[in-house]
Amino acid sequence: QSTWGIFYLRMSQTLNVNVGILGHVDSGKTSLAKALSTVTSTACFDKHPQSQERGITLDLGFSAFSCPVPEHLKGSGYDQIQFTLVDCPGHASLIRTIIGGAHIINIMILVIDITKGIQTQTAECIVIGEVMRPKLLVVLNKIDQLAEPRQDKIEKTKAKLAKTFQSTRFAMCEMVGVSACPGAKGDEPPIGIHELIQKLCAFVEIPTPPSSNTPFYFAIDHCFPIKGQGTVLTGTVLDGIVEVGQNIEFPELKLERKVKSMQMFKQPVRSAGKGDRVGICVTQFDSKLLERGIASAPGSIPTFQAVIIRLEKIRFHKQPVPNRLYIHVTVGHSTAMANVTFFHDETIKTPLDIFDSRTFDWNKEYMWQDELFATDTSHPCGSQLALVEFETPVTCSLQSMLIGARLDADIHNNSCRLVFFGTIQTILDVAKEKPNIRVYKTKVKEAVVDRVNNEREVICKGLITRGKDINAFVGLKLVAPNGMVGVIEQSFGTAGKFRVTFSDTHSLTAHDKLT
Repeated sequence: QSTWGIFYLRMSQTLNVNVGILGHVDSGKTSLAKALSTVTSTACFDKHPQSQERGITLDLGFSAFSCPVPEHLKGSGYDQIQFTLVDCPGHASLIRTIIGGAHIINIMILVIDITKGIQTQTAECIVIGEVMRPKLLVVLNKIDQLAEPRQDKIEKTKAKLAKTFQSTRFAMCEMVGVSACPGAKGDEPPIGIHELIQKLCAFVEIPTPPSSNTPFYFAIDHCFPIKGQGTVLTGTVLDGIVEVGQNIEFPELKLERKVKSMQMFKQPVRSAGKGDRVGICVTQFDSKLLERGIASAPGSIPTFQAVIIRLEKIRFHKQPVPNRLYIHVTVGHSTAMANVTFFHDETIKTPLDIFDSRTFDWNKEYMWQDELFATDTSHPCGSQLALVEFETPVTCSLQSMLIGARLDADIHNNSCRLVFFGTIQTILDVAKEKPNIRVYKTKVKEAVVDRVNNEREVICKGLITRGKDINAFVGLKLVAPNGMVGVIEQSFGTAGKFRVTFSDTHSLTAHDKLT
């Protein structure tokens, strides 16, 4: 039996759940993380020097707390739940960091300052939640600042917010009122934390056990040296299993190193699997080479500069999104500028999940579109595709979500900067050849009836100029104003005129237009 098998049996009593804490700047996210946490990490509670200087969260922070397994999970083999809290920054300029944190979470806590309601970055966090699809718990913070009777005001706020969430995928979401740091000096016990933990526990489900057949994939969010030990990489296992003594690759750097040791919140472990928050120690690795990134099973993660994705326009983005768009595209912890070309598959008439596993068909013809369309009956979910050509190479799993955003837009402009999200269909080797995608445009020309020959034939002009060859148009159809369809038969003289026949009696007169 493998080392992992022994470890998994021994450690299976504790289930790890990653909880993202998102919200507008100064809504009390870090205070809530402090009120909940019993175990801290090397990156938590605004330990970054600039965070302390500016008084706001600038980077992802990690901490944890544990509680007994809830009633609905008893008999599942677990007796303890460990909630790993991912404290995300709330400032508008740090949206790419928020997106990077969102892809590793199972449950999302949206913190709303009850005295201010939904603010600009609150709305962007809701959009990120819709894209990444975690479960949502809304926390109404700072209830101690409400005048009595407090409970009535909390219930009125919940009812008002419920109407807002009704138009999102989080309709009927749970809400709880708390005060993470009450009192004038924040020196009083937190309010509502017990109810919050109970609601979190109710969200927990038993995950699919990690598979040894799936390649190891690890999102690194922090990297630092320990004298005499090596370099520690902290992050979340997104897929597969890792064991002490195993070789792992840093695909962006094209380096391999052996795992020397591992810890989960200061407890040494031999192995870790999908969903686990873990610190991995490797030797002979310069921590300055990597701040954020990925580690993986050797050879399992590709580096590329162009992909074809299946995508959707984010419905809260109201501005037009023209084709040949130059935009920021975020994949995991990485963000790069990219040129994006939109097209669609006209054969898809019913909604298709963008996570659909079907591969891109190079033999199909696809329709060019002048802009990215909102998802509707004309362009159902999954029908729109895009060629994304990155300015710099990107390294990520083929199962990664891509998010396009106008990060250079004015952060004070009250509009959604997130534009689209999508999943990778295939990667392209643009170094070898330019992608040859069969994309066509519909062109429309008009002809004018010059004279009527008989009840089933007219002579037309206007498609070509004098002396040009009509043969390129022979056999094509022209549509009359009443919907009747005629066929171009042959040229008529040398003045650019041609003969059009109908299978039935027409009612055309001179100067009528055909398309």
